[in-house]
Amino acid sequence: MMKIKNAWIVFAVTLLITLPLRLYQICFLSEEGTGFYTDGIRTTAMISFVLAVGAALMLIMSAMDRRSRAPYSPIRSIPAAVFGILTGVGVIVGCVISLFGIESLQSQLAYTALTVLGVFAAIVLILAGSNFAAGKNTFEKQPLLALVPSVWGCACLVAMFIRFVAVVNVAENIYDTFTVIFILLFLFHQAKLLARIDDEKSGKMIYMFGIPAALMALLTGITGTVEQIIHVTRQGLFPSGFYPANILFALYILFFLAAVSKNSVVRVSADIQEFARDPAQTAESGTEEGETEEENAEPIQESCLEYLTRTYGSDICFFNHTSSPFLKRIEKS
Repeated sequence: MMKIKNAWIVFAVTLLITLPLRLYQICFLSEEGTGFYTDGIRTTAMISFVLAVGAALMLIMSAMDRRSRAPYSPIRSIPAAVFGILTGVGVIVGCVISLFGIESLQSQLAYTALTVLGVFAAIVLILAGSNFAAGKNTFEKQPLLALVPSVWGCACLVAMFIRFVAVVNVAENIYDTFTVIFILLFLFHQAKLLARIDDEKSGKMIYMFGIPAALMALLTGITGTVEQIIHVTRQGLFPSGFYPANILFALYILFFLAAVSKNSVVRVSADIQEFARDPAQTAESGTEEGETEEENAEPIQESCLEYLTRTYGSDICFFNHTSSPFLKRIEKS
């Protein structure tokens, strides 16, 4: 059976192959003034192929993981809290930088509305980070708040399509588009998980879209930031102010998934220990009181019912064993 850990292996291998190739493209193959690569599309085709195969494998492996997951409970993770807050701050900075880089009045009005929505999304991300620091979950009582980053992601995606359709498609625009798509899908399913909507499905989907989102965000964020540092002519149209935010998004996703995985393992282990301990304690107390084995069986059955109901939502029930009245009549006769 394929496990989530195999998807993490694919994530690491894909990043180790594509990131050095992208940095090599930027530093050694990019022409001054045009930004085109001197080797044509050879390295671009190789990077695109590896990314497509890696993303497909991560999606398939995550989807085929059949392990049952414990219901979501508030997590406490300082790394997830720190990068959640930093991601919110990075989104605000990216929105402001992008707004000042727009020249036409019509575009300024559209991006002003997008910036306002982005600021609200950033506030929600900062709130999520503070929740992870305190080990609480505000979004369970206020589920609509959790959807604000997803709404902002949809608006960003629409704006990107409108902007990209006016130029010839280049690989950088495709990378940036899929980065936003995966981050949007992750934020949507994370919102459902934090709002306690369909815990089982949402608990799988955050891995299914979160791991590819972290991969694409790291790839585009690191290479886009390097382009700005060494002043290389960019081919893509993605707002340059969001590349550092992509790196923060990737780290936030990685630490959040790690915290959820650890919390799930701890909860399952605690449930198993509790299930294993209760029958033993019941049997011991029953032995001290001189109860028979039949009398000890009922508390054990109640513990099994509690465990199955709590962990799997089971509706199984047990009936107390009683002697048949027909047997008593036969014995008397």
